Amino acid sequence: MGDGAWRRAGVEVLPGGEPAPVPCVEGEVSGGVYVRYADPRLVEALNGCWHRLAVAEGLFGEDGAFLLMAPGGEGRWRRVRLLEGWDVMGAGAETFLGLGAGRPGFTALALDGSVAVVAASYRAGAGVHAVRRPGGVTGRRRAG
Repeated sequence: MGDGAWRRAGVEVLPGGEPAPVPCVEGEVSGGVYVRYADPRLVEALNGCWHRLAVAEGLFGEDGAFLLMAPGGEGRWRRVRLLEGWDVMGAGAETFLGLGAGRPGFTALALDGSVAVVAASYRAGAGVHAVRRPGGVTGRRRAG
């Protein structure tokens, strides 16, 4: 997938960020939100909730960088940062981060592997939750 799809989502691809598998450890789910597809502000609500949870849980590095794995990404993490006007739940989910606008399916991981923020689609709505100490669940390592 070219950088054009990433930019439409408001995400800049940066060098580095290819984690190697590590032994699985149990993570702790922390926070989360579920928004029904019928909500007229679905995309706006999901974007806002995702960002608030990501900030609260420490997803973003000093330069705003984090790791992102798209569905069908062949298990490949990309080191990225958000651009002005980002829209991971709308344009991102529409192009490659899910099944369509408001139907996400991706995982974001802090560079130090301390937290993952997962966006998923379900039968009647979509949700976002954080997993502290995700370990082998995400196949993480410290990214350079």
